[in-house]
Amino acid sequence: MKKIKIVILSLSLMTVMSGAATSPALGSIAEYFRDVSPIMIKLIVTIPALFIIFTSLLFGKIVNKVTAKTIAEVGLILYVVGGCGAAFADNIYLLLLFRMFLGIGVGLIMPLSTGLIPYFFEKNEQSELMGYSSAMNNLGGIIALGVSGILASINWRFSFAVYLLGLLELILVVLFLPSVNLKKTDNRIDKVSAWKVLPYIGIMFVIMVIFYTVVTNFSMIMTKESIVPTASIGLLMLLQNIAAFFVGMRLSTFTRRFRHYTKYVAVLMLVLGFFCLGFSSNVIIIALGLVLLGIGLGVIIPLLNAQISLNIEKEKAPSAMALMSFMLYSGQFLSPMIMGLFMNILKLNNIRAPFYLSGFIAIIILICLKKVSIADNNYE
Repeated sequence: MKKIKIVILSLSLMTVMSGAATSPALGSIAEYFRDVSPIMIKLIVTIPALFIIFTSLLFGKIVNKVTAKTIAEVGLILYVVGGCGAAFADNIYLLLLFRMFLGIGVGLIMPLSTGLIPYFFEKNEQSELMGYSSAMNNLGGIIALGVSGILASINWRFSFAVYLLGLLELILVVLFLPSVNLKKTDNRIDKVSAWKVLPYIGIMFVIMVIFYTVVTNFSMIMTKESIVPTASIGLLMLLQNIAAFFVGMRLSTFTRRFRHYTKYVAVLMLVLGFFCLGFSSNVIIIALGLVLLGIGLGVIIPLLNAQISLNIEKEKAPSAMALMSFMLYSGQFLSPMIMGLFMNILKLNNIRAPFYLSGFIAIIILICLKKVSIADNNYE
C-alpha cells in the first residue's frame, strides 16, 4: 500500500501546476504579446481550468469505461504534451490551444488524486491523507513556481519546461498503480449525495475565485510597479506554497489545536493575507501576506475535500471529487471575469483592487461559515 500512497500523492503534485506554474512568467509573456489584450494573457493561466471543467463533467462516464490506471496514463500524456508544447507557440491562439490539452489532462488526473484515497484507504487514514494530498499539491507549486520563475528570467518559453515532471509521474503510474475498475459498483453521484457536498463545493468555488486573483495579477503588478525583479517573482510566490505545504503536512496537529475553530482561523488567514497584498507595497508585508494565504489555503482546502470522504460512500467518491474539481476549476476560470465584473460595478480602478476586494469577500465567507458544519476525524 505504501507504493500506492506514493503514486496517489504524487498525482496531487501535478495538479496545482496546471495554471499557476506559468504565473511568474505572465509579466514577460504580456510584454512579448504586447498587442494582445490583458484578458487573453490571463487566459494562459485560467483556460486550462475551463477544459478541466469539461473533463470533470464527463469523468463519471469515463470511469465506467476504462480503468483508473488508463485514465491516469492518458491524462499524464496530455499533461506533458499540452504543458511543454506551449513553449513552441508563436502566437497566442496556438499557445492557448496547448493549454487546453493541458486542462484535459489535469481534468483526468485531478479526481483520481483525491478520489482514490477513500477507495484504497479506511476512514481513519483519509483525513490525514487529504492533508498530505494538499501538502503535495503545494509542494508541486513550490517546485513549479521556483523553477518557472528562474527559467522565465532567462526566457518565458523555458518556464513551460516544468511540465516535464509529468514524465516521472507517468513512470510511477505505469509501474505501481493497480488497474482498478471503478465500474464494478454504481459510482455515479446521486441527488442526495450531491446535496450533502453542495455547501463544501460552493465554498471551494468562492475561495478559488478569490485565490486566483493572486495567480493572475501578482506577477503583472510586481512587474508594473517594479517592486521586485522578474527572477524574484516566482521565488516570492513560493512563500505561499511553502507555508501551505508545511501546514498541510501538520494538518492533524493544526486541527487538534484549534478544533471547531479551525475553519474560522483558516479563512481569517485569507482575509489578512489579501489585505497585506492589497494595501502595501512593502516587500516584507507582501511576503507576510503570501505566507498567511498559504496557511489559510493549506488548511481550508483539505478540510473541504475531507468532507466528501466523510459524508459519502467510497464508491461514489471519485465522481464526487470530479464534482468538487468542476467547482474548483470553475472558480479558477471565472475568477478574472467575476472580479472584473465586481470592479466595474463598484468602479474600482486601482491595480490592487482584486486583492482587497478578495479580502472583503473572504470576510463574507467567514461570516457564512457559522452555518456550515465542517467535521474532521482528528477532533470529532
